Amino acid sequence: MGERGVLILAEADDPSALAVGRALNARACPSQRVGAAELALASWHHSPDGGTTRVVLPSGRCLDEGTIGVVLNRLDGVLPPQFARAATDDRDYAVAEFAALLSSWLHGLEVPLVNPPETGHAWAPSQHPLGWHVLAVAHGLETDDFIVASSLRGGAGTGLSRIGGSAFPRGCDLAGWYRAPRGDGDALRVWVFGEGCVGTEDAGLAARCTAFVLALGLRCAGLDFVSGSGGWRLVHVDACPSLEAAVLAVPCAGWLAGLVEGERG
Repeated sequence: MGERGVLILAEADDPSALAVGRALNARACPSQRVGAAELALASWHHSPDGGTTRVVLPSGRCLDEGTIGVVLNRLDGVLPPQFARAATDDRDYAVAEFAALLSSWLHGLEVPLVNPPETGHAWAPSQHPLGWHVLAVAHGLETDDFIVASSLRGGAGTGLSRIGGSAFPRGCDLAGWYRAPRGDGDALRVWVFGEGCVGTEDAGLAARCTAFVLALGLRCAGLDFVSGSGGWRLVHVDACPSLEAAVLAVPCAGWLAGLVEGERG
């Protein structure tokens, strides 16, 4: 069994994964990257009852569970290439089944999992505006007011901005969640890495942000704030923020390396 390190689930051209990987190497912390297609085309032998899983990638490389101390997920999801041109129902079924397999394996590793793969649950707090607004307020973070418009005319047609998910809710091209445009006020971006924050020197705000991100079921996130009469207001949650800049990749790598050390201990 090799030395435990960080497994990064990301595409080969993800600049954030590359930057974090370089920063981990600089700290002499082992890391390996695996993409969505590699996972989907791998040979899997998995037991959901706690047995050891064997994953052999298309290259022939075997993912040794004993070398995985932390998982950093940067994949939006996995669409098996074999079903790329399949009928919609078959493709959705394949995606759901593989997502269940991936989730079972990752949670069975019993190591820190940074931002679990997307489950497709539209009401998950980190995905749905109502969920994160409620949690933000509960953790002392001010938010913008928002409305639920029953039609496109009553939302974007009146100058409001759509919030959460894609341009329109799944299965509906009319109703949605909207708020007033952000305006020209000052903006603040805070990145959370576990119990650490980058982007603010306000210890109180940092503590509220880290507690909020943990409550969302995440370990890493980017939070966007705008200034207002009452202070900073949270307007956006990014569950997979860009980490390409060294000022972010380095502290992220330090945090991940610390998690690995904790697993070793």
